[in-house]
Amino acid sequence: MSKTLELVFVNTAGSKVTLRVTEPREDLQAAEVKTVMDEIVTQDIFTSTGGSLVGVAGARVVSRDIAELELI
Repeated sequence: MSKTLELVFVNTAGSKVTLRVTEPREDLQAAEVKTVMDEIVTQDIFTSTGGSLVGVAGARVVSRDIAELELI
């Protein structure tokens, strides 16, 4: 099973922008994620087609279970 941490921000145009981190730590805490997201916004580290990231909209861990099918 693969996991992805999705960090959702709002840019200056008011659109949502998602940054994805593959295989996040298992013991990740919401407070840690919020702190890092706030720092990304404060430091203006990333930009998007709608401008700088200006706010935090949310975060989630997405799990995917992939089962390959053997074709004969």
